[in-house]
Amino acid sequence: MSEIKKEPVVEQPEQEKKRRNPTFIIIVTVLSVLILAGLGYLGRMWYLDYASEKSNEQLQTFYSSTTAAPQTTQAQLKENPVDFKALQQSNEELYAWIEVPGTRVNYPIAQSEADDSFYLHHDYLKNYLFAGTIYTEFCNKKDFSDPVTLVYGHNMYASEGTMFTTLHSFEDKDFFDSHKTFTIYLPGRILTYNIFSAFKYDNRHIMNSFDFEHGTKDLVAFQDTMLHPHSALKNVREGVSLDEKSKVVVLSTCFLGDKSVRFLVCGVLVKDEPTK
Repeated sequence: MSEIKKEPVVEQPEQEKKRRNPTFIIIVTVLSVLILAGLGYLGRMWYLDYASEKSNEQLQTFYSSTTAAPQTTQAQLKENPVDFKALQQSNEELYAWIEVPGTRVNYPIAQSEADDSFYLHHDYLKNYLFAGTIYTEFCNKKDFSDPVTLVYGHNMYASEGTMFTTLHSFEDKDFFDSHKTFTIYLPGRILTYNIFSAFKYDNRHIMNSFDFEHGTKDLVAFQDTMLHPHSALKNVREGVSLDEKSKVVVLSTCFLGDKSVRFLVCGVLVKDEPTK
């Protein structure tokens, strides 16, 4: 009887073994998915910043810094740098303009008549835009006469991003110390605010959490919070005091990756000037 010959056992190369190893295949697949997802996320972030930048370029046609000449005499009024007539022809809900020197904040302020969250993701022409528009809510008067007015804006993704992204510059003490004011323009008026604090705060809806209109106790408590923040991340200007007649504007934006907190920059009205 002839002997049955067996096929010789050929050892697989180490690389071939790895390729056929289920664990190796799973790891490679997961890594590929993560890389593709990361590239998709970065692409989306780039597009959102790009769309916001294009919208911002269009907005600057309504603002001319060269017209804000110093007031020379009491009888000669300043020029208002914002063309409110043209601005409000584009959208009647754009009622003010904010400029924060040293940052990229130079935008109109909107207030929706129907939906407080509308401008969270709509541009100044009411078209969808993730970056939205700087806005206030209906609970605040549009003449900034409230004891506390909240102005909201997104923190976008680029380090020099649009909307309220660059307000985070006030986290730096040197920047905070050297940038002391911001300005709000209204038709016929220029309001100047002294920035007295910038700090991390929780994500509560401030205007719904405190009764500033009728509750003096609430007002005093929140004024104390602004003057003496409990946060580890804070900058405070010494020598500022607030009372029941003070008119404060709080600029509110978020932190990337943490929805539980907000960054607040607080300013108190120190000058209200008429314009042409």
